[in-house]
Amino acid sequence: MNDIKVAVIMPLSGCNMFCNFCVTDDDFDCVSFEQAVSMLKYVGELGIKNVVFGGGEPFFWPHNIIRLCEKAKELGFIVQTGTNATKLPQGYEKLPCIDRFVIPVESADEKIHNSMRFFPNGHYSVVMDCLKRLRAKAKAVTVSTVVTNSNIAGLEGLADFLRGYDDGHIHAWHLYRFIPKGRGGLMNAAELAPAFDAYASACENIKAMDLPFHVFKRADMYNSKTVEFFRMEKGIIRTSAEFSK
Repeated sequence: MNDIKVAVIMPLSGCNMFCNFCVTDDDFDCVSFEQAVSMLKYVGELGIKNVVFGGGEPFFWPHNIIRLCEKAKELGFIVQTGTNATKLPQGYEKLPCIDRFVIPVESADEKIHNSMRFFPNGHYSVVMDCLKRLRAKAKAVTVSTVVTNSNIAGLEGLADFLRGYDDGHIHAWHLYRFIPKGRGGLMNAAELAPAFDAYASACENIKAMDLPFHVFKRADMYNSKTVEFFRMEKGIIRTSAEFSK
């Protein structure tokens, strides 16, 4: 794994939301704190120094994700959390143990975003408030967007929105192609899956906009040269290539 720069550690599959494109399935362990630390040490032994805690929703994990972030910092990692922002604790924007938050923004159009991510009273306003708080404290963010038939036409509008937000606070923007897996993606593939050519063209158009942050085209989130996913199945650490084997 010499080329892997980032480890996504998934301590649970559970989440407090439902998204119609969700790629996560339910057949892996919700690990203990001790098991999560063992996963950290495992990826550290592989030479990886940048971790993202994902899931599921990491702030839904019952064993204190902030404590785990503190442990990761103690072990020398750059620490990120991929969160839907609905269960963040008070003062999250000031936490020294989290270097970057990975925040999902599916569209600059509130209705489109909320049609993809279901949350009582709307998810868009939660994300916008989170971005506002993080920017006020000069906290870096990575933005993630899952490209589907619902939002592909509005990507350039989202790019303009992020350009206006940036002011040096966006580390990167990841454009993930919808894949027909997991508890949401599998059932909604016929409706949501864009043709690969349409996805590729949309990504190239975004890259041509000369945005002030890195834009990454992620055609298959589980098959990357630089990012690897780690979770536990029946107590055994698995990578994305091994999931459910």
